[in-house]
Amino acid sequence: MNKRAILIPIKDFDSAKLRLSEVLDAAGRAKLAKELARGVIEACSGVPVWIVCENDEVESWGRGLGAEILRNPEEGLNEAVEFGFNCLREQGVERVLVTHGDLIHPRGLSSLFDMEEIVIVPDTELDGTNILVLPTAINFEFSYGTNSYKRHLKSATESGKPTLVVADSKFAFDIDDPDDLALLV
Repeated sequence: MNKRAILIPIKDFDSAKLRLSEVLDAAGRAKLAKELARGVIEACSGVPVWIVCENDEVESWGRGLGAEILRNPEEGLNEAVEFGFNCLREQGVERVLVTHGDLIHPRGLSSLFDMEEIVIVPDTELDGTNILVLPTAINFEFSYGTNSYKRHLKSATESGKPTLVVADSKFAFDIDDPDDLALLV
């Protein structure tokens, strides 16, 4: 059993990246979401990748890329990550890297496993949380959304485990709004 795993929550591609609606149509947003997620998955070579999803299309697409699939029984990002994290814990995984599928520069992602601490990678605004690396032996409250970085930092601190914030890294760049698209060019 591999003691490490990468967990990527992916919602259906048809409703992905809604904040980009003013600059991309639905087909363009779905294509972008797939391309970004494919890049994240490909950057994780050597570590088992698990996608937690609620959608047949995402499941088929993920399997085609060699990822394992967990079907979330509830809707929502926090529910998906908690479900996936608990499933991996039950399978004997000791350390999980949770990442979103929209990182612009995912190359080297699995290097975050080299750090022994709980690792938190906030987004460029120090608001959202792009990546968490957590031991499965702790209780952790997943709380994505506005201000998630501060809530995740609080939960990590409350665990009593050493915590490392990796701010100002290439992993802080993701695609959330039209201004972020310029970073792809």
